[in-house]
Amino acid sequence: MSVVETRPKNSRAPAPVVMWRDVFALVDQGKTEVSDYPILERMVLEQAARYSGGLGCLVIIPSTASPPSEEVRRAINETLTRLAPKLRCLSWLVEGSGFRAATVRAALSGLRMLNRPPYPTLIASDMTEAVGWILPHLSDGKSREAEVPTAVEAILRARSSARPAPVRS
Repeated sequence: MSVVETRPKNSRAPAPVVMWRDVFALVDQGKTEVSDYPILERMVLEQAARYSGGLGCLVIIPSTASPPSEEVRRAINETLTRLAPKLRCLSWLVEGSGFRAATVRAALSGLRMLNRPPYPTLIASDMTEAVGWILPHLSDGKSREAEVPTAVEAILRARSSARPAPVRS
């Protein structure tokens, strides 16, 4: 298992980030600001420099996430447009169930239809589904099915360690 890193070397991570081989995973709580996107873009570019075949991007949206403001949405779209040559695919993992998760998936579906990126996209509700979909888009189609459990475990472990410890009273 090889987790590349969980935060950038010389800057603060605006949100939990996991870089596993050629997969860039971001946990988006909806708390990022416009000024955070140059930091995230630099992180993706640094990782992409190590993987000439491009990166798969996984955006994890927890069930407690807030929707981004219009300004942040614009910054996200502008950043993804600039990063498009480095991205092979992008999957949104919408965590949770029920009406709220269905609403988030529907909103993402609508945005995906309006803003067609040059790489394939998926909206998933399960980490294994998302990672299992991403990996075949990388490494020029070489079979990476056997790596899915390792990748899922690495991302979950790194994500867990990136969370702040709960405050005990």
